Order: sequence, then C-alpha cells, then structure tokens
Amino acid sequence: MERKIVTVSADENILDIKVEDGIKANSVYTIKIRGVKSADGTRTFPDKTFVITTSVEPMYCSLESVKALVDTFNIPEGNMISFIHNASLEADFISGGKADPNDFAVQQFARTKAVLDCLLHGFMTKTSEGGASFKLGDAEITDATNSTAFKNLLKLLQDDLKKWQDAIRGYYNEGRVKPKATRVGIKSSSNSDVQWTTVDRVLNDITRNYPQWS
Repeated sequence: MERKIVTVSADENILDIKVEDGIKANSVYTIKIRGVKSADGTRTFPDKTFVITTSVEPMYCSLESVKALVDTFNIPEGNMISFIHNASLEADFISGGKADPNDFAVQQFARTKAVLDCLLHGFMTKTSEGGASFKLGDAEITDATNSTAFKNLLKLLQDDLKKWQDAIRGYYNEGRVKPKATRVGIKSSSNSDVQWTTVDRVLNDITRNYPQWS
C-alpha cells in the first residue's frame, strides 16, 4: 500500500521523511530517492531505493525462544517470524478478541504452535534431502525419515498445545471433564464436543414398566 509523504527535509547529510498516518506495523515501505542534486547543481546524488520492513504484530513469544528449539533446521528467520505471527493471531481468536501478551498461557501457546509449524517445515525439508540427524531442544532424532519418531514428537507437542489452548480459554485444571452441549435433532455436526440426542435415541432409552395385573 502506498502512503502519502507529508514532508521531506534535509539537514546536511540527513534526509528526514515523515509519513502522513505514521509508520504501521506489518508493513513494507519502499523509499525511492531520485534526482537529488547539490545546492550548486554541479553534483547529482545517485538514485537509491530502500525497502524497510516494520515490526510484526502480534508476536506473543520471542523469535529467540523458538529459534533455540528449531535452530538445527536452518529455517529462515522470516519464516519463523511468520509462524509466530500466525500462532499469535490464533491465540487472539481462541481468546475471543485480543489475547493478553503477558499471559503465560498465551506465550506458551504461541511458542508451541510456532515450533510445531517449524517442525513440519523442517521435517519435510530434511526428508526431501534423504534423511538426516537433527535435534529439537534436548531430543535427538537420528533419521529424519523415521516417521514413528516424528509422529511421537508431533503428538507430544500437540498435547502440549491443547493444554495451553485450554488455559487461554480459562480451563487451568488438568484432568477436567470436557463441557458438553446436548441438542435434539439429526446429527449433522462433526464437532466431537457436541453430544447429539436424536428422537430414536430418546425412544430407545425409555424404560417402560408393564402393569401388574392382580
């Protein structure tokens, strides 16, 4: 998106550029400098183009915390930042609005989800290379094509992710019973957390006592 420049001023060798509505996060700015000449007009400054990427928001965990676990995959920082950003947006969605960046559960959810995405990305890369040894934190897998090891590791992270997802929703106690909703009608939902009660089920569950004749 192009943004209108309000003022451009020069102070000796410093060029000051002010943007109309301020610098926005999650944006890429392209600055082109052309036709700049010295005050006496004898010298021309070469044309320059600068591309500036601003901070990514939201980011509910640090790049360093994710990199510490998946650095062996050599995933570009830009990809890791994208994974963290997407995980943070998902945390916002789960919380029903904007998540609290200081909430430990929110931070851990974003970190775990980003690590999962990095793991999938890195695993597929390692597999395409014909298998290799890699580490995830203290865990080491000697063959990247070992699907059993990968699935076990993935399962551990997915279980951890579910725990932090529940915590964001306010379910902090482990071992809680999942909330259930009951509806009467035809089962048409794939949501496993909803217990459907059909008419046939109601009729089949009725216990009838036969009258006792004297």
